[in-house]
Amino acid sequence: MVTFLVFIFILSILIVVHEFGHFLAAKQAGVRVEKFAIGFGPPLLKINGKETQFLICLFPLGGYVKLAGDTRSGCQGFSHEFLSKPVGIKMRIVFVGPLFNYLLAFILFWGMGLIGFPHLDTVVGGVLEGYPAYQAGLKEGDKILEVGGRRVEYWAEMAKVIHEASEKTSLKIEREGKIILLDISLKEKEVVDELGAKRNVSLIGIFASEKVKIIKYNFFKAFLKGGEALFNLTTLIGKGFIAMIFRKVSVKDAVTGPIGIYYITSQAVRMGIIAILHLMAVLSTSLAVVNLFPLPVLDGGHLLIFFIEKIRKRSLSEKTEDFLTRAGLTFIGLLAIFIFYNDIVKFGFKIWEK
Repeated sequence: MVTFLVFIFILSILIVVHEFGHFLAAKQAGVRVEKFAIGFGPPLLKINGKETQFLICLFPLGGYVKLAGDTRSGCQGFSHEFLSKPVGIKMRIVFVGPLFNYLLAFILFWGMGLIGFPHLDTVVGGVLEGYPAYQAGLKEGDKILEVGGRRVEYWAEMAKVIHEASEKTSLKIEREGKIILLDISLKEKEVVDELGAKRNVSLIGIFASEKVKIIKYNFFKAFLKGGEALFNLTTLIGKGFIAMIFRKVSVKDAVTGPIGIYYITSQAVRMGIIAILHLMAVLSTSLAVVNLFPLPVLDGGHLLIFFIEKIRKRSLSEKTEDFLTRAGLTFIGLLAIFIFYNDIVKFGFKIWEK
């Protein structure tokens, strides 16, 4: 029950933030907002405002903002209608939704930096025979402080520095209260990264202990770390999509839908509030990036159409827009069916076991 409530809470926050971005941008541009809906399907709650009707609907898997005059047949040329506005204003209203999701992710990462984020410590859990670390005398329990003169705070950071090094490097370690300097060779090996792509990296042959450290940053440093985390996540998502396009990664392995998100939420609930915040940040970033894809019915599709309109100095024909919308809906519908089926195959049994 707790997992279900957290799942609904996360989705609701992401949707509200996204749609509020559209809502706020529309109001600032003088466009009347007729409906602000969270979810789809039959409304469970209706609140009538001065100009806007606020709805909470049965299925919390999306939402929408209904703007006055957002269709050609419904636009009568009044100044408060969406399609009556200049192209730049229309693009801004569309873009601010994903932007707000991006800002939410940044705020969450920033907050995690202030609260303290759990990382695997740089304590060696074991050394593999035949690898450079074994030959250099590294031992289980050693704490790695620096790699190649660069201070490292947690395991993932340390591993990244080692992976990017070439031929040789130096380690500054702490062993039983003493500081020891080691020169160490590197072994290049082909590995499969988090996107499923093969690449060569430098290794020394160690694995982490289970020791976890909480790293907190001051206000300004947390701000910078929040930006860094958001940039790294955006890059990872972008690389993931590129890997899918070039078939380096299977779509069924890379794509997750509501059932998969529910399962991941159950894992986050067990791990605590930081894991939940991290999941929210990841989902909010993903929602922003996906919505900016240039597919009709998505925000990115609308932006593309408005951009073409700006270049051509005139709108696309109604027939062309209708075709693009139908094609986009068909593609997204088929993709949704695939993702739902894939989720059942990957996560259905795991959720059932719980």
